[in-house]
Amino acid sequence: MTYSRTFGEWYDFLMQFLEKPWLRHRRARLLAGLRGRILEVGAGTGINFEHYHPEAEVVGIEPSPWMIRQAVARKEQAANGASIALHQTGCGDPQLHDIVEESSLDYVVCTLVLCTIPDPEAALRDFSKWLKPGGQLIVLEHIRSHHRHIGRLQDILRPAWARIADGCQLNRPTDKLIGSAGFVPVRQEWFRVGLPFYEGVWGKGQY
Repeated sequence: MTYSRTFGEWYDFLMQFLEKPWLRHRRARLLAGLRGRILEVGAGTGINFEHYHPEAEVVGIEPSPWMIRQAVARKEQAANGASIALHQTGCGDPQLHDIVEESSLDYVVCTLVLCTIPDPEAALRDFSKWLKPGGQLIVLEHIRSHHRHIGRLQDILRPAWARIADGCQLNRPTDKLIGSAGFVPVRQEWFRVGLPFYEGVWGKGQY
């Protein structure tokens, strides 16, 4: 996949209207208490880094060369003491299996990324394999609306949206996909910020 330089470099500016009033406090609530070994999938520009606990050991992956440059800079600016290692790679890349071992993670963190992963079902299977028993999947995503008419509108807009937003699938039912992958819900919340959004904590299930 070819990543857009324009989208990568302007992402933070475009997202600030959602982040400060609506999403930042949710990121903090989801991430601040996490300790141990963490895989952050789609680290993007590093917007989550400030929220991690000092005892967090984070492995961040991000395939966009334009976003990971900003993530590296943000990593250097983070003053919370968390250990953060970054790799320019994405879900489905063979090298990822050399970076993350089976049953080695306490948490997998996905914030605004499962909408973009080409094969989310395969990614979720990998997350389950990589999590330790008792590990958790932490999610903050926009999703396909449960309201029939809004969901249909998202279906119609999806192709154009994907071209503009580096392959983002506007109508992906991520909340349902996670349940179908065998994870067990611990806490869930649905909310709207223009688009329908979903916040969830899921326990590793049994395959």
